[in-house]
Amino acid sequence: MKKKIALYIICGLTVMAACKKSDSFLDKRQTESLNEQVVFSDSAKTLQFLNDVYAYTGMDVYYFRYSYIKSPVGNDYSCMEDKTSHSISFYSEPQASLMTGASTARNYFTNNYWSTYYSKIRACNQYMKKVQGAPLSSEMKVRTAAEARYLRAFYYAQLVRSFGAVMLVGDTVFSELATPIEYKRNTFKECIDYIAQECDAVAQYLPSATEQLPQDYGRITSGMCYGLKARMLVYAASPLFNGGAITDDPELQPLVSYGSNYDPQLWQRAANACKDVMNLGDYHLYTNDLPGARDGYSFWKLFLTRKNVEYIQPFMIGNNTNLEGAWFPISRGGSGWSTPTQNLVDAFGMRNGKRISDPASGYDPEHPYDNRDPRFYNSIIFNQARIYNNSTKKMDPINIYRTWQGQLTPDGLQTYKTKTGYYSRKMCNDSTGDYSSQSRVYPVIRYAEIILGYAEAMNELNGPTAEVYDMLYQIRERAGVDPGVDGRYGLSATLSKEDMRSIIRNEYEVEFAYEGHWYYDTRRWKTAEVTENIPMQGMMVTKEQDDSWSYEKITAMSAVFLAPKMYFAPIPFNEITKSAVLYQNPGW
Repeated sequence: MKKKIALYIICGLTVMAACKKSDSFLDKRQTESLNEQVVFSDSAKTLQFLNDVYAYTGMDVYYFRYSYIKSPVGNDYSCMEDKTSHSISFYSEPQASLMTGASTARNYFTNNYWSTYYSKIRACNQYMKKVQGAPLSSEMKVRTAAEARYLRAFYYAQLVRSFGAVMLVGDTVFSELATPIEYKRNTFKECIDYIAQECDAVAQYLPSATEQLPQDYGRITSGMCYGLKARMLVYAASPLFNGGAITDDPELQPLVSYGSNYDPQLWQRAANACKDVMNLGDYHLYTNDLPGARDGYSFWKLFLTRKNVEYIQPFMIGNNTNLEGAWFPISRGGSGWSTPTQNLVDAFGMRNGKRISDPASGYDPEHPYDNRDPRFYNSIIFNQARIYNNSTKKMDPINIYRTWQGQLTPDGLQTYKTKTGYYSRKMCNDSTGDYSSQSRVYPVIRYAEIILGYAEAMNELNGPTAEVYDMLYQIRERAGVDPGVDGRYGLSATLSKEDMRSIIRNEYEVEFAYEGHWYYDTRRWKTAEVTENIPMQGMMVTKEQDDSWSYEKITAMSAVFLAPKMYFAPIPFNEITKSAVLYQNPGW
């Protein structure tokens, strides 16, 4: 029997905190500068080297990146949602400049992404080159080399999502070159095709999610490869990249779009990739119904279940109460750091599946939190929101949250108190009792994204077919939306392609709130100039003398999105100065 070696993936924050930031992605990192002979002559050190490469896969879902990676231009305290119209944080640089439109190529919040992701790409190449001489079994050499190869594709995908086309460095470890390199970006098409091809190539060397040993949970699987490929092909087919280029410059246009003209076949490729994941049979929407418990119990429990059938790629982290400490109000031991806006609150529909703007929805502005989509109750803390009683398995009518006037000032600027009248509870254990050791991981890619990606692609190809409707039914059924007497979960039987497109985008918005998607989605849809360039509202709640409530929307903050340039992050200034052929993104 071949010897099995388990690799436990951890965050490694102490290692990350020690990393010295460099000016160029070609520079060595601390963990990669260790004597290679020492590292790759010891099995434990070899695997720890790879473990450190895993450590940055959760950048978009991690709530406080300041302890995760130090920015060269300031502390990136906020979560990804706080860089959108969905949430307001207590901004410092560089995110403060982002929200006011004052960012430059010298201080954009993604500058640290560029250097960090390229350092990890270099580490992947280093590992693949050196692991063959390490004291590991042949099986483990093949598998871990495949993991490193996937991680390289993943970090390229992260770069492409922010910057558009980037430089593909192949298998070379650049520090070993004695001659200068041509520091130049590949085309966007080359980057997307490379990521897709790498995912296909490496999947054959990795186990599926169902074949993976229990102790290996969190390591790369073949399903992750297909999931990442699907994500990036949906990306490439989206309006920003598929016929919607933000520039006509013949040198810049290939860097920010897949082609100069709209190509429906990009949606077909995306649909096929999503269908491939669905056909694996390894993943499903997580359901764990508990009759009589909280609304949307399955949706809530999903994020508190460390290993589940929906997580395609989890970000591994030890037991913690990080989210609760960051997002809960002070009264519950939190800091109220990230406060959802009315913009996000209004995106959640009603329990009957209809938007609050629909006259048939039953929405009552005098009682704005009644009969809402159950995902609302499991994502947002609002005035008079109940707390789940873990003993009775019911929402407690006595233990409630209070956010009325006096706790929120008219200008919404009280330090460490909500700026909007709301707090986040997404992915949190918000029940009564002890939650000091919450066992969970964070979702990087989950199956719901694949379902919605398939629905989006098929709607763009064929309009709202029965298959597209079925994808939405699955998502809404798990969410706890009422099916209605017609079993359509609030969806009209006569939707147009444009209507269905709007509904699918809204499903993304509420399903993935606080999971790091909205920043990227509004850009790929080319809607950010509308959704991210409007006042960010809050709700002023007043308790009247008769103990009733009155509600008044307020402007908590005004954000600025400068189109078209902010559709892409700028290549860091320090990198642009290194090469005359490393072109900057349009507008920067």
